[in-house]
Amino acid sequence: MKRYASIRLVAAAALLIASGGCKDDDPGTGLNGPAVLAIQNAGAEPLQISLLEPKTQTIDIRAVARSVSAENLTVTFKVDRTLVDAYNKAHDTSYELVPAEAYEFSKKEVILPRYNEVSSTAQVTLNSEKMPDGEQYLLPITIEQIKGDDAAQTSDEGNVYYILFNKRVLPPAQLLDREGWKVVHCTSEYTPGEGNPKTGWAKDVLDGNPASYWTYNFKASVGPVVYVPLYFVFDMGKEVTVRGVRITARTKAGGVLNNPPGDITIETAKTITGDGMENDADWTYSERFTGTKPDEGIMSHSLHNSVYLGEIQRARYIRFTLHMSWNSGSSVKPTPMTYKGGTFAEFEVWGNLEELDLD
Repeated sequence: MKRYASIRLVAAAALLIASGGCKDDDPGTGLNGPAVLAIQNAGAEPLQISLLEPKTQTIDIRAVARSVSAENLTVTFKVDRTLVDAYNKAHDTSYELVPAEAYEFSKKEVILPRYNEVSSTAQVTLNSEKMPDGEQYLLPITIEQIKGDDAAQTSDEGNVYYILFNKRVLPPAQLLDREGWKVVHCTSEYTPGEGNPKTGWAKDVLDGNPASYWTYNFKASVGPVVYVPLYFVFDMGKEVTVRGVRITARTKAGGVLNNPPGDITIETAKTITGDGMENDADWTYSERFTGTKPDEGIMSHSLHNSVYLGEIQRARYIRFTLHMSWNSGSSVKPTPMTYKGGTFAEFEVWGNLEELDLD
C-alpha cells in the first residue's frame, strides 16, 4: 500500500508542475515584468486635512504593489517640494508648500515583503500650531527610493500622495453676558451678610460688582462651619460654548487679595438632576486646576485669574469646586496655599454663545 501511495504522490506533483508550478512562484498577480509600486490611496485629488489650533493629526503612508516582486523590498518616502508648482499649474490653484516646521515624519521607511501587495506603515504628523493662518498648504509625498530589487520601479499613476492642509482658527472667546444666570447650589455662604452694604452670599459673584463677594460660613454661631471642598452649581439659562472661566478675587484695603481660590475643579453638564449634587454622572466633563507655587501655578494669586478648558464644551450648567485657597497676604508675595475656607468676588465664563465646529 505504501508503494502505491508514493506513486500517486509523484504523479500529483508532476501534474501540478505541468499545470503552472507551485503557488510561491505565482502569487496570482503574475511576475511578467519588474515590480511596480505606488502609494496607497494616492490620486489626483488630495487628502484634505483641516485642524484647529493647537492640534496634530497623523497620516499613515504605505506602498502598494501594482506588480509584486519576488524580493523583499525597502521603500523610502520623501516630501518633494518641487511638485507644488506643477500641481498648481495643472489644477489652476495657488497652494503654498506646507512649512517644514508644520510636518514631521516619525517614520519614512517601510518594508514590502516578497509577493506582498501592501507594505508596513510610515507616518507623517501635521501640526496646526506651527502653521500660518489663512492659507491652504500642499504637502506632496513621493517614493524616494526602492531597495532590494534593482528592476523595481514606481507607477506612472498614484506615485504622489497629496495632502491639502489648513489651520482653522476659532472665533475669540468672550466673557459671556450673565443676565438670567443663577446659583442652583452653594455648599456654604455667610447667611447673615457682612459689611455695609451687606454681602457674603453666593449670588453676589454674579452681580458684576467687584466690591461684593461670596464667603463661606466662618462663624459657628450662625450655623455649622463647612470647610473645603466647597461646591457651587451655576445655571447659565441656556446652552453655551464653555472655553474657560475667570475668577475675580476679593480685595481688602490697599488692594491686598483676600484668600483667592488656588485649587479648583470645573465641571460641565447639559442637564442636571435636582441641584446638580445628586448625580455625579450628570457632569460629562471635569478638569482640575491647581496652583503649586505662588504666582507660578495655573491658579495664580492674582486679581483676575483665567483658566481654559483642555477641551471646549457645550453646556448649560457649571459645577465649580473650591479645594483650597491662597492664604491672605501681600498681592505680590502670597503665603502658601493652605487656607481651607474661601472667598471671591466674581465668577465669569469665557466662551461663545454659538456652537463651534470642533471636528
